Amino acid sequence: MADEEIKKPNLQNTHTFSISVKVPSGEEFEGTFTIHRPTVGERIKIGNNEARELEGLNNVDMMTSGLARMIATFDVIVDKAPIWWKPRELRDLEVIQEVYQKYVNFLAEFQPKS
Repeated sequence: MADEEIKKPNLQNTHTFSISVKVPSGEEFEGTFTIHRPTVGERIKIGNNEARELEGLNNVDMMTSGLARMIATFDVIVDKAPIWWKPRELRDLEVIQEVYQKYVNFLAEFQPKS
């Protein structure tokens, strides 16, 4: 097995995508983002940022925990974003969820296929 060549897909560590989300209030959010796959050190930073967002609390509800994880992740992985992108100031979760889902889908490309 050591002499066999392992074929890996040619994956880039950065990803650019666009979103267009219309929220229940009627406001539309459109723009292009560039994100990157975090390094091991950056994954630690995401965990630290998440703990900071939660002020060290670990008995918060699932929504708060999930939002803290998303915000902490965005702080590290978003390289370019529209001028309106200030996730802590947004009122609509749909926008945050859309961007995070694009990130999750991007990371899935690096998972081995069974």
